[in-house]
Amino acid sequence: MNYAFLPDLFALAILIFILALVHRRHSDARADAWLVGLFFTLVEAGAHTLYPQHGIPDRILHVVVLDCYLIAGLVFNWAATDQDRPLRDRLLSISLNGLTLLSVTSIYGWNVRVPQIYMPFIIAGMVIGVANSLVIRADWRLAMAQIAAWLSMGVLISQGRIREAVYWSLACVYLTAAVNFYKRLPGKSTGRLAIVTGFGIWAFNFLLHPWIISRYPQYADIASHVWNMQKSLISIGMILVMLEEQVTNNEWLALHDELTGLPNRRLFASRLSNAIQYCDRRNTNLALVVVDVNDFKSINDTMGHLAGDQVLREVSMALRRNIRAADTVARLGGDEFIIVASDMSTEGSVERFVSSLRNAIERPIIVNEQAMVVTASVGYAIFPRDARDATRLLRVADQRMYALKRRPVSSAPLEVVVSSVGQA
Repeated sequence: MNYAFLPDLFALAILIFILALVHRRHSDARADAWLVGLFFTLVEAGAHTLYPQHGIPDRILHVVVLDCYLIAGLVFNWAATDQDRPLRDRLLSISLNGLTLLSVTSIYGWNVRVPQIYMPFIIAGMVIGVANSLVIRADWRLAMAQIAAWLSMGVLISQGRIREAVYWSLACVYLTAAVNFYKRLPGKSTGRLAIVTGFGIWAFNFLLHPWIISRYPQYADIASHVWNMQKSLISIGMILVMLEEQVTNNEWLALHDELTGLPNRRLFASRLSNAIQYCDRRNTNLALVVVDVNDFKSINDTMGHLAGDQVLREVSMALRRNIRAADTVARLGGDEFIIVASDMSTEGSVERFVSSLRNAIERPIIVNEQAMVVTASVGYAIFPRDARDATRLLRVADQRMYALKRRPVSSAPLEVVVSSVGQA
């Protein structure tokens, strides 16, 4: 037993435990895969600790170590793939590429050194990898990379350099993980830097391992400690990514409505102020539109709050689909929405804009398997005609909207108040 590896083993176990605690507050499929991958690295580290300090390791331990390296690398690649792709395609892609490699690492771990035994797996791996790349992934560049990687393995094995071939395959797996994480994680993430660096070092270590063992065995212990270093680096990077995403999510929640995903009052106030300054400089009109869902309380009372939430989401989506990219729609709270639309040339432009919102809201929606049409009261104010600051614009729009709500119910599903209201 090699007791020198115990501190690294315990350190890795502690980092995985911390990652699991962070994961409880930030649960997603990718974090689940991270934990599974790190679990296999922990199993590998435990098996490695049982290696004799000198001499050939036990065959079973050797198989466990190499297979855990490979499985962990495949799991990390799974975590780094595009999560929007169908689950079946991602599982099939990883499995097909991994099975032949797993056969190679298992045979090598069992200390089989006959090149002819490996060649059928190399050929099968190349064919499967290319087919997988072209059919499932539809990526000819990946297919070319598969050919290059498997051909390199075949050449090394044909020369009797089986150890180099096996560790070359592991290096390719971990280098692929580094590239995938580089593509998928946010560009400014500190965790991304740690993860990509860790996987890059890991791949480099796999390439160096056969060379150090055969030529410089006196440095094997140092190389092993470097080997364990990047495991901690990757674990820390994953913790950082989860914490950074949590901070980003908290910042988003501070500025958005959780139910509809629209900007909240705080973010809208900032955007309205910017829009007023923009229109003032360009000497153009700005429309501030307030939309209040009619009889929303009765929807909650008769159909339930889940139905009310669905109505709010449907209204928010209808409004979002019918504004321009430069406009902003927000939820002020309850059943009230507000839109700011800049660069309105005339009052007629504002009326046409409000009419498009009306048509969007009037469309039937399905709530609790029942078709219904939502009606709303709408009021708007125009900058600079009605007011020149955000507070007064909102007051005028609110007054017009509430004036409509106090009117008797008309036959039209939606009415728009355009009557003059004195400036505040």
